[in-house]
Amino acid sequence: MLQWLASGDIEEVRPDENALISGPAPARFIVSKTDRLFRFKLEDHSLVWPRGKISEEILRKLGNVEASSTLYVRRKDVPDEVLETGSDLSLAELGVEQVYASKQTWKINVQGVVVEFSEPEITVRQAMQEAGFDPEQNWIIVLKTASGRRNVSTDDRIDLREPGIEKLRLTPRDVNNGELAREGGKREFQLLKSDEDGLTRRQLPYDTLVDGARRWLLLKGYKLPAGYNVAETTVAIEIPSSYPSAELDMFYCFPALNLTSGRIIEQTQVVQDIRGIKFQRWSRHRGPTAPWRPMRDSILTHLTLIDTSLVREVEP
Repeated sequence: MLQWLASGDIEEVRPDENALISGPAPARFIVSKTDRLFRFKLEDHSLVWPRGKISEEILRKLGNVEASSTLYVRRKDVPDEVLETGSDLSLAELGVEQVYASKQTWKINVQGVVVEFSEPEITVRQAMQEAGFDPEQNWIIVLKTASGRRNVSTDDRIDLREPGIEKLRLTPRDVNNGELAREGGKREFQLLKSDEDGLTRRQLPYDTLVDGARRWLLLKGYKLPAGYNVAETTVAIEIPSSYPSAELDMFYCFPALNLTSGRIIEQTQVVQDIRGIKFQRWSRHRGPTAPWRPMRDSILTHLTLIDTSLVREVEP
């Protein structure tokens, strides 16, 4: 006889032992004829079972595991094994089986940004928004699967359970040969609302561009202090997909900046291609005393690093 305790554990009740049945919840027992008991762990609970195998259905009942979660059997040196719906787990093998539950999730790569969903069926629009891309932008969208590629629209549905679902490839319909528009602005991914508001307050026109798997913020008509070969430039900042958890680092200028004094600007010799335009990389980083703070730093605080770097080169 086994007692299914309120804690979730299952213990053997020996013939000469008294079972505790007091408490607010009814006492629960499992009675079976067997010559041995099999031990295993379900989540953090130690259980015994009177049979050499146990069904996935019973495991869910014992562990109060929701249907939306997947049961896994922990394995050494190999990936943990998924316990499929309707299957049985053998308890007769050597060792104590360890079973745990985990919410099932589905992933898809959206233009280099991997996003995760708790539901297997989503729309293209949902995938793009989760990855930080503006679905209202004029895109050519291609879904790549094991069976091939097909064009989709933002309102099409994707079943992430389909084998071989790999990625959504996004291509702007209005890609030009590198000209930087001065009016309006392209929006190929969305900035945080706080960043958008801050750029508006500073009256900085901007584009957001996707070039391969990299995302760029382009600040157009960025005013420069006296002492440079031009009065303004376009400043590019790479925006990692995990920003603001990931820090913003360095900045890039087009056209390339030179000093009217003729002095060479250190650490600006590397060129970065963005949509066919050669940007000058300014290798400027935060020091150890002022590291990136994900909860406080942003595009706007990064602009202070840019402004300081630009002014420092022309200070007397």
